Amino acid sequence: MFAIILETWERGGIVLAAIFLAGFWGFFLVLQTYTGLGSGLWRTSLISRFEELRDLVARGNTTEALSRARQLPGLARYGINLALEHQNLPEPAVRHLLEEKLSHRLFHMERHIPLIKSLAAAAPLLGLMGTVSGLIHTFKTMTEYGGGNAQLLAQGISEALIATQTGLLVAVALILLGQRLEGRVTWLKHQVEYGVTLMLNLLHAPERKA
Repeated sequence: MFAIILETWERGGIVLAAIFLAGFWGFFLVLQTYTGLGSGLWRTSLISRFEELRDLVARGNTTEALSRARQLPGLARYGINLALEHQNLPEPAVRHLLEEKLSHRLFHMERHIPLIKSLAAAAPLLGLMGTVSGLIHTFKTMTEYGGGNAQLLAQGISEALIATQTGLLVAVALILLGQRLEGRVTWLKHQVEYGVTLMLNLLHAPERKA
């Protein structure tokens, strides 16, 4: 397996090295973003857990609600904890604080997605450039040594197309992973907004202030 990869690398040259670099960089960013989201967010909905917290707060058991909130994954834990810890502040002040803090966290989580998409777009273009360069080299070689060798022509074209094939494989993988990550970030954002709004409406309801 390693010998095949090494042989492919030698055939593709510097352009193929650039494609591999873009691919490894993209996959690293995908892994980093996935880790930032928290593994628990990929397996469960947060709505039911938010409603459990709402019921605890409605019964006046804020301490238990805080304890449960600490068990939520990632951004959800951060948002609910902020809402509960600052419940004594006026509602507009709490909403402003949450908007500021959560926006910063969301930006930090999704900041790599545009770069992942850019790498996915660049990979097939690098592959095409490698193919064109390979074909130019092949035709130049045939001009120098004679064009009657069909085997030489076929071998040169085959090697030239390796770059395009590799670029397309990297692009497809990064596009699918990037779309998946973007969808999960949007899903997470909506769920956290729902949970925080639910908690704020309950904490600052008129009957609790009376």
